[in-house]
Amino acid sequence: MIRTISICLILAMLARTMDAPLAQEMGVASAANNAFEERLWAQAINEYQILLSNDRLNGIYWLRIAQAQRELGQNASALETLERARVAQAPEAMLELERARNFVILNQVEMAFQALQASDKLELRSLSLLDGVEEFSRLRSDNRFQLIYRSVRQRIYPCEAIPSTTDFDFWIGIWDVRLTNGTLIGRNTITKQDGGCSVIEKWEGGGGSSGSSTSFFVPSRDQWRHIWVGSGGAIIDIMGTRINGAMRMEGTIEYVGLNSVLAFRGSWTELPDGRVRQLFEEFNIGLGTWQIWFDGYYTLVQGS
Repeated sequence: MIRTISICLILAMLARTMDAPLAQEMGVASAANNAFEERLWAQAINEYQILLSNDRLNGIYWLRIAQAQRELGQNASALETLERARVAQAPEAMLELERARNFVILNQVEMAFQALQASDKLELRSLSLLDGVEEFSRLRSDNRFQLIYRSVRQRIYPCEAIPSTTDFDFWIGIWDVRLTNGTLIGRNTITKQDGGCSVIEKWEGGGGSSGSSTSFFVPSRDQWRHIWVGSGGAIIDIMGTRINGAMRMEGTIEYVGLNSVLAFRGSWTELPDGRVRQLFEEFNIGLGTWQIWFDGYYTLVQGS
């Protein structure tokens, strides 16, 4: 028993001894990251150099030092540090982007473009940096930059490159919705989201009803899918395509609590006066015919 306790005590002491350097390293890493985030560039460089004394092949540390050096105007040193970051296997797309920023500052525009092109080939995804960093302001009007920008954007937002994802754009906007007799029944807000991959509907009825839908293009089927859920307990799931200026879909409607699933179809039609007609129909099994479920006209209040 005494021997068992002694072994446990020894193991506990060893664990504490091993944890101490780890805790110290984590503390230094936090100090380095905090300094970097607070834009204390000189302090960040110093803290990351301390970390590198025990971990020379940490590519992120080298990259952070290079970024801090660029912020301090030490561009030649930053380029040298980036090569050390490359050896330490830092993310190469970001390395090339950083090289491009330094080359622009050093008025080496051609070298900057070469680095940007290399970054794109390495599947760069930092669209916000291409959009926002000051160094690239002098490059943005160049066709080479625009090609790189479009390539990166397509990588992040692939739906934008599919022509069919614009089929529902005519429905985007804020609309007043009226019945065929002109009665205003509510307002519908239609937005395009998720990098152009989805069209989101938010319905607010005049009587307090609400509902929402998500519409999206399914490439494997070459069709759109529209899924609606409303406060009245109706769940609509239909699919189709745009034909002759109208989006036409078919599928089902299910009523919550009624254990009822019926055939359903809908259409959205652009009208010459700028309005959109939304016609939904439900199949009446007993009568064997289609019956109007909703027939409304959208008048634009605010465009997209």
